[in-house]
Amino acid sequence: MRDNILAIIKRRLKLSDDSLDDLIMDYIEQIEWKIKLYCNVSEIPEALKFVWASMVIDILRIEHPNEEAIAANVSEAINSVKLGDTTIGYGNKGNEVTSTSKRSMDDIVLNYSPELNRFRRLKSL
Repeated sequence: MRDNILAIIKRRLKLSDDSLDDLIMDYIEQIEWKIKLYCNVSEIPEALKFVWASMVIDILRIEHPNEEAIAANVSEAINSVKLGDTTIGYGNKGNEVTSTSKRSMDDIVLNYSPELNRFRRLKSL
């Protein structure tokens, strides 16, 4: 299913070459483990493939904002995010990235928790 996620991401980011495939695949695998841990599942359901792809795109935009192929597909940068009552502020701040503007991988998982919670399982002891 990872190859399917890679294809979705490349279509959404309009990437025609394979130059970023290894980088994207690293994030696909990392998000896969985050989803599995959050949902307590051994396999990610097919119904989450677009959520999975969106999560990877989000982390790519956060971790690699100056990557030309990724930045070319971002119309406006997100400059603020609030989880309670979901507020997202858009605005182009240029290509500057500071440690306060980066969100962790866990923050991305929390942003998608409404979609992921439908597939979350209780951990059995």
